[in-house]
Amino acid sequence: MRIVFYQGWPLRYAHVIVDGLRADHAADGTICLWAEDDPAQVAGRDIGQLWRRLDEWAAAARQGFRTEDRALDAYVLFDNRSAWRSELPFNDLVEQGTNGFKTPLVASKQGRTLLISPKNDASSEEGETLQGAFYLRNNIGPVPRHFDDIARALTKKQSADLAQGLANRAAVGAAEVSGGYDFIVLGWPRHDKEHDAVAVLIAGAGDELQAEAMAASANDVTARRRRSGPDSDLLAGKTVLIAGAGSVGGHVAVALASSGVRNLRIHDDDDLTSANLVRHVAPTYAVGYRKVVGVSVAAEDHAPWVTVTSGDNLPGGATSLMTALEGVDLVIDCTGIFHVTATLAEVCRRTDRPLIVGALFHQGALARVQRQGKGDTLIAARPANPAYLKLPPEDLTEPSGFLELGCTAPVNNAPPTSVLAAAADIAHAAVDYMTGRRERSDERIIVLRAMTAPFHRPGTLDSPGTNGGDAI
Repeated sequence: MRIVFYQGWPLRYAHVIVDGLRADHAADGTICLWAEDDPAQVAGRDIGQLWRRLDEWAAAARQGFRTEDRALDAYVLFDNRSAWRSELPFNDLVEQGTNGFKTPLVASKQGRTLLISPKNDASSEEGETLQGAFYLRNNIGPVPRHFDDIARALTKKQSADLAQGLANRAAVGAAEVSGGYDFIVLGWPRHDKEHDAVAVLIAGAGDELQAEAMAASANDVTARRRRSGPDSDLLAGKTVLIAGAGSVGGHVAVALASSGVRNLRIHDDDDLTSANLVRHVAPTYAVGYRKVVGVSVAAEDHAPWVTVTSGDNLPGGATSLMTALEGVDLVIDCTGIFHVTATLAEVCRRTDRPLIVGALFHQGALARVQRQGKGDTLIAARPANPAYLKLPPEDLTEPSGFLELGCTAPVNNAPPTSVLAAAADIAHAAVDYMTGRRERSDERIIVLRAMTAPFHRPGTLDSPGTNGGDAI
């Protein structure tokens, strides 16, 4: 047994290595005591705690680690590991079959990652497409450590399929098209309906066959939605309308879609220019199209479950606006245009529809996020209410932006950091309301750059308005 103190000790815990050790929670002989990003490893700075942790590991190893203690990372136990990574729609594949299920796969190379997907007629015609197979078993015993372990875990039909795929191989290197199977994936259940997998990249042929396990990650909607956070299910049935698809509105849309919102309606009739990209969420290839198109693409790229409906600017008349807001759970105004905010606030009051308004002021020095929901002070009544702070007037002698060639109005020169801060707080306010928590006050001013009192310190200033009650 060796104790290795890496550079950074004692802030980085020492590693215990037993050469030749083959056990769960150990890779290449290194005993897994803490994950590298586990805050608990701070205790490892104390040598006594390190020994206690090692004793706990040894006791668990003798008794057998609990299934729930095992991360879904069987590839680290494989004798040979590849520098290539893999992504595949793992949950979708598992749901297709039961024990003994097999299905052909294809993969394309992107960087150092194989993007694996089910094979179809179109993909089979791709000359540079790697070929492979997915095998599903109910029980494989110990985690496979080499290719023979995988082969032994297969059913007779799966074994025959693998043998044929390997027989068709030419002796080429890893991640090269061989004419046979270039990779295979074996999946099996591990804990509480969760499955693990070993994705193996194959090189050579015949007696010179070599196999290396790739780090694998799922890229299906189920796996991606898990990253949406604990509010995802609560937001899944919500429809949000966003007025304004500029820099702030675009980031709000992507944040809400990524948080689990299923339906977005985005309204803006402005076109995206290359200059917009400095602060905008839209990709470069959306330049020349409406901003709503670029925001829709970005939202759907981040959150494939979202449905985005885009449209031009909202109508100015109250009756038409009421129609446009039908079926909406929350309206968000990111236009920064006074008359749009005023009209939306009045129509939302008439229809008992919650509204959140967010905007930047003083070249991004201040951001204000207002909520008008059940029990909140009407936005129109706040200027006359001393409980709500009044923003300092803009200095008309020093424009808050600049004139740009081809534009018809000054450009607000708020920096991207202010845009992101405002968008994040607007999205937080929206989630806070739609989940029914109502933990925020109905108005918040964020001081991003110090000004005159009471805005002389960076931070947040909440109104004393409501922060409770039932969400609409």
